[in-house]
Amino acid sequence: MKTKTWLCLLAVCGAGLFCGCEVLEEAIHESYASEDPTSDDFEPRFVVGAFEIVRYPRALTLEKEITAVDGQSMWINANPLFSSRRIRSARAVPRPGNPDVCDLEFRIDRMGKTQWQMLSDGHRGEALALMVDSRHVGNFVPESTGYGNAEWVRVRVGMDPYTARGVAKFAKKNYAHFNPDASDWFSNL
Repeated sequence: MKTKTWLCLLAVCGAGLFCGCEVLEEAIHESYASEDPTSDDFEPRFVVGAFEIVRYPRALTLEKEITAVDGQSMWINANPLFSSRRIRSARAVPRPGNPDVCDLEFRIDRMGKTQWQMLSDGHRGEALALMVDSRHVGNFVPESTGYGNAEWVRVRVGMDPYTARGVAKFAKKNYAHFNPDASDWFSNL
């Protein structure tokens, strides 16, 4: 084999050791999955969900135990209050003075505006759990957009930049996958 090929192989193995298996696994998975959200082979990635935190679990079929970012156990309501289904696009926003921590901004659709308003009014001052691909990334307190037509909402969650950029990268594709064009509904018949 050529020296260049060996160096590339060594770089990939080194990336797996130093970056962590999760990053390497994601890179390999991305190379095989379809990028077309209308394709049957498309797999949504970096899917966002906002969940109510349950203080005293009682209904085991509606609640589930998760492992929080800090390694502690916590309970959430299994039904999301808000999800990628309503996020048209997203932006990762680094915190001023600390580029290793990011917040998110979501451009939401019409139904998303209604859901966000209900979420922010119904959980005023309460923390909600933010999950990305069924993994807890942090808690946030929803900010009300008022009763205007604000298309963008900010989620001050303080997450790692890799995950925040992934959410921003895949938001449009996930939205297209979860909300197919009406003309495609009967294309397989």
